[in-house]
Amino acid sequence: MMTIHLILAAIIWAGIIILELFLLGIARFFEHTSGKRTGYQLYLVTIVCTGISGVRYLLRIPVDDAWPNMMGDPVAGILLAISGIILVILSNFLHERMMGGSNQ
Repeated sequence: MMTIHLILAAIIWAGIIILELFLLGIARFFEHTSGKRTGYQLYLVTIVCTGISGVRYLLRIPVDDAWPNMMGDPVAGILLAISGIILVILSNFLHERMMGGSNQ
């Protein structure tokens, strides 16, 4: 049963990182085609923070009896919070750039 939990958790974390890579690709494409700066390189910070958090949580699955346990690792929680905050800011900035908002 633990193997199933590990496989499902790994698929979920990989899906989250794939979505972040997709946003990075959109931002990079828009910057190269429009000439407007999007700061797409900063999406790598969110990808790295999410990846580290995912690995830390995946390493906890074989150790913990209860699953999912998202409460026991403060470092992973802080990294996820940082990743989420940066992702919200970058996505909002990208949206403003693409829609021709005030941040030109």
